[in-house]
Amino acid sequence: MSAEHPTIQGVALSPAETGRLHAVLGTAGRTLAIDDDQRLSQQLDQADTDLIRRMLRAERASVRLDAPIRLDPGEGARVLGLLQQAATRLDALAGRREAQPYLVGPGYFRQQAATARAWGADLGELAARQADRCHPARDRDQQREDGHER
Repeated sequence: MSAEHPTIQGVALSPAETGRLHAVLGTAGRTLAIDDDQRLSQQLDQADTDLIRRMLRAERASVRLDAPIRLDPGEGARVLGLLQQAATRLDALAGRREAQPYLVGPGYFRQQAATARAWGADLGELAARQADRCHPARDRDQQREDGHER
């Protein structure tokens, strides 16, 4: 992965977080569909479809309407990678739009790129926080070691 997100553990998303991530993936996928290379758009659409399927399965399996959606480590890393690629491609698209006047200017694409980057960062932080909650004994041992080293 990248230096920003070297690894990601499984992550649980609330329905609200899932809805926002769905919007980011779907919007980026539809926007990049106008680009010459359709592969990233198709991958974003597939990740979005997978996310919606997970949400529907979680809702059917639970009596609660706010059942969390779980992404395994591989799926989480895939989504992070797609968000990073989408941000890069959206920035490139904005750069091309600056060269010639278009109805939709470069600001729209830059905003989408910033949103994708922000979601990537938030998703990585969320996974790290949830991993820390799962391993509190490891964290206490690490804090003790840090305290002894000073």
